[in-house]
Amino acid sequence: MLGLIRFALALAVLLSHVPGFDWALNPGVVAVICFYCISGYLMRCSYQRFTRLAQTPVRDFIVDRVLKLFPQYLVVLAITVGLLWLWGASPGFWLMNQQLSPLKLLWNLLLLPANYVFEPLVISELLPHPLVPPAWSLATEFHFYLLLPLLYRWRSLFMVMLLATLAVQIFGFVHESTRFNSDNLGYRYIFGVLPVFLMGYLYADDSGGRRPLAVVLWLLYLGLAGCAFTDTLIHQQRAREVLLGASVALPLLATTMHLRGHAWPGRIKALDERLGNLAYPIFITHCLGFFIIEHVTGMPVRASASFVFCAILVCLLLSMPLEILQRRLERARIALRGFASMKTDQRLDSDTPARINPAPSA
Repeated sequence: MLGLIRFALALAVLLSHVPGFDWALNPGVVAVICFYCISGYLMRCSYQRFTRLAQTPVRDFIVDRVLKLFPQYLVVLAITVGLLWLWGASPGFWLMNQQLSPLKLLWNLLLLPANYVFEPLVISELLPHPLVPPAWSLATEFHFYLLLPLLYRWRSLFMVMLLATLAVQIFGFVHESTRFNSDNLGYRYIFGVLPVFLMGYLYADDSGGRRPLAVVLWLLYLGLAGCAFTDTLIHQQRAREVLLGASVALPLLATTMHLRGHAWPGRIKALDERLGNLAYPIFITHCLGFFIIEHVTGMPVRASASFVFCAILVCLLLSMPLEILQRRLERARIALRGFASMKTDQRLDSDTPARINPAPSA
């Protein structure tokens, strides 16, 4: 049921960006942390398949990730730029209250720099936000993709990176200043949030005997969450949200993987896969959807039943064509790498899928 989980997490991010909800804890932060842990699991499984089946695994893996993320992102970026040019900055939604410039567009096209809109590492031309506001987290994820082949190959480097970035993250949780805090060091930047990815990565390494280390890391996060929620040493709200996400992420992943082994009916599997395919489009289109609703209907972007209903509906309408694009591009990805994607009923730690003809049918 991983598709359903990812769909629900994307909706949580959508709701977190609706102004006016009085959240005790930001559900979007919890959802993003869960996404990172799931990504660590899936990417470790994926890269292992590339090392077994691809002649140039590093290059093929990175190209595959580019083809997975960039086409839909570039479509959303193009629509966003077009509407900002036609309509101007949003008067009522802070994430779309932005001005266009050639340099800002260039940085956004590259995606990777979109992470650098937070202190202390800021590309000023990207401010106040990326043109596709959630792109900062996509950039964080792409940093992980670039590191993954190195971490997979050298276990000693893996442990050094895990311990070093964990130290940075914990420092961010404890230290409070405008430049160094739980938001940038514990959540935004890869050199702080990498341990969350690696928790999922380690959980995927059952055959290598490192799954218990994922549990140790989870127990550490659980203990830190206890400190945060009892206001002991850790006092920042963002730290509570990140640690709640990290505490929930691994049990959620483990439960989902256990349920994956269940003999679900074909329709349920198909629905789960479809919902999973919609998660990424919803994640990258929801701010654009808010902007469209505000301009076309005059409805204020705020926490009301009517706005939330319209937001979910518009985001689904925007996401469905992107999901179709994703499925069509899947053929190109398969042709380039020479083996099929993992299916919803396939064990994700399987490393013996058959090669296929690089001209697959639809």
